[in-house]
Amino acid sequence: MGSKEQKREKALPAVLYLVIPCFNEEEVLEETARELLAVMTAMTDTGLIGPKSRILFVDDGSMDRTWEILEKLGKSSPLVSALRLRANAGHQNALYAGLMEAKDCCHMSISMDADLQDDPALIPAMVEKFYEGNDIVYAVRKSRRGEGLFKRASAFGFYRFMKALGGPMPKDCGDFRLMSREAMEALSLFGENRPVLRGLAPLLGFPSAQVIFDRRSRRRGRSKYSVKSMMRFAVDGVVSFSAAPIHLIFFLGIGLFLAAGGYLLYTAGREPGVRQILGTIWAAAGLVLMGIGAVGQYVVRIWREVTGRPRYFVRERLGEYAGGDEGEEECR
Repeated sequence: MGSKEQKREKALPAVLYLVIPCFNEEEVLEETARELLAVMTAMTDTGLIGPKSRILFVDDGSMDRTWEILEKLGKSSPLVSALRLRANAGHQNALYAGLMEAKDCCHMSISMDADLQDDPALIPAMVEKFYEGNDIVYAVRKSRRGEGLFKRASAFGFYRFMKALGGPMPKDCGDFRLMSREAMEALSLFGENRPVLRGLAPLLGFPSAQVIFDRRSRRRGRSKYSVKSMMRFAVDGVVSFSAAPIHLIFFLGIGLFLAAGGYLLYTAGREPGVRQILGTIWAAAGLVLMGIGAVGQYVVRIWREVTGRPRYFVRERLGEYAGGDEGEEECR
């Protein structure tokens, strides 16, 4: 065994934190907690994880009874902890907030959504991969049950489009992911205002593994991830990890210039038709607007980073979990 495996063998059983961002999830939250508590208890009883392991819910500025339910769950089980943000910071920032809270008081974390589409039964297999020496374990979706045609088609196209652009995002991997303490420490060094965590994780360069699963249908309620949110996430993903759109516009501009030059030579001495003139103008105008829009996305991204605004504000914490130096000492 290598030094990493020996170190982890000595640290057995390791402390695991489940990090669950949630926004207006009152309909499914209690069922989610029951299923996760059953998995955590079983792993603790078998010695797979340590007794200080916790479930850390992150309330991303919910406007329903989400926090009220979390308070109730926290009173009924010492395994349930929660972090409440002052306002909605967005899914990725809420998840990042939970990981930053967890990193000082656990050896590994597993992030997953609150709607139970990410199968909790996969958690023990991911933990086993951690003990084998992997700092990051990706849960790869084999199928996507209960999702509409648009959602499946857009997800299929997005991951393959990112791969074509040379982006680092693993194909068909969402935010159902295990990260070691070392990986979370490295992640904390990224200062991006709107992080795309599933793209940042591969950039850390840590040993990684994958587990395959069939994504389940949502148990209750409706997804809070609107088409607008999906489009914003897709744009953030492209702009964060690839300059290909700018290069594409540049070469399209060259192609249009050459085509226009060829057209002018071909029609030299002829009376141009109105349709041809309008078509050329509209094509050029469309390309210019597209180029301005592409550059604008990068400029907006730069503006967000330059302002340096905080990603989130914590309103309150719930449950028995340690943070800071005290939690770090407990985990070591």
